[in-house]
Amino acid sequence: MGRLFQVVVTGFKGERMTVDLCNTDEQMKSMTVLQLKNKIATRLPPNTEPDRISLIFADERLDVETKLLTDYGIQHMSVIQIVLQVDGGKTL
Repeated sequence: MGRLFQVVVTGFKGERMTVDLCNTDEQMKSMTVLQLKNKIATRLPPNTEPDRISLIFADERLDVETKLLTDYGIQHMSVIQIVLQVDGGKTL
């Protein structure tokens, strides 16, 4: 077993949460945006659907859910901004 890979997710009000991603380099290399969204959704209020979560890293929206986190340059302890879509089409 290797080290624990984590990212820091920040919200629009400055709140921060650390999300555990995986335990090995191989798992980190195969982690997708959708998998990250699912992990974040488990830490949010009930009924928060992963499809209502938008993620931003280094001024780039992570909008291809099948794309690997490493394709975006995300690594251990990267800081990712979260934006939640609410009813009516607005984002928070």
